[in-house]
Amino acid sequence: MTRKHSIIVGGTKGVGRALAVLFAAGGQHVTAIGRTPGEFPEVESGRIEGFVGNAEEPEALLAALRQQVERRGQLSSLVFLQRYRGTGDPWAGEMAVALTATKTLIEGLAPHFAADGDRSVCLVTSNAGALVAGNQSLGYHTSKAALRQMARYYAVKYGPQGVRVNVVAPSAFVKPESAAFYDGHPELRAVYERATPLGRMGTAKEVAQAVAFLCGPDAAFI
Repeated sequence: MTRKHSIIVGGTKGVGRALAVLFAAGGQHVTAIGRTPGEFPEVESGRIEGFVGNAEEPEALLAALRQQVERRGQLSSLVFLQRYRGTGDPWAGEMAVALTATKTLIEGLAPHFAADGDRSVCLVTSNAGALVAGNQSLGYHTSKAALRQMARYYAVKYGPQGVRVNVVAPSAFVKPESAAFYDGHPELRAVYERATPLGRMGTAKEVAQAVAFLCGPDAAFI
């Protein structure tokens, strides 16, 4: 079997970065896409390549990723964590980045899954797809809800080809980039902890571990 190659859209920070490290530690080559290339630790078993890409220009990103597949190998897993970070209209931005980019890349890269890979797609959404978060826009809520239905559609469309499609919808969690913020706002952290049955916030690594499981062979029928 050739070395697995996975692509993570939104893979240079937070959950995506943690997932890239987990994949690489398991022996995979990883293409981690972000607005900046990111610096990654050396991982003995696999290799992470930070890749600058703009989800607001999905056709150009697709063309670039097809070249990555030619250079680094057919796909094992394809993971989406991107969200709109621009300063324009949040509705149009969220629809473009969350939905149009995801659709374009799934459909454009579906023929490039390796026959001996995990053949998995995972969309990381949010509990704002079912609940309401006061600090997020309508576009954010709507796009997260739509991603869940998009996953159902593609699971049916690509299931006969052996490609699995799943969703992870995290609750409140802390990533390295937000740790200082929550340390400075203990009252907000307390609110999230009270709202969570476990009585604590999650971590980026814990979310990444759930994604890694769904992308791996132990979840082959999920």
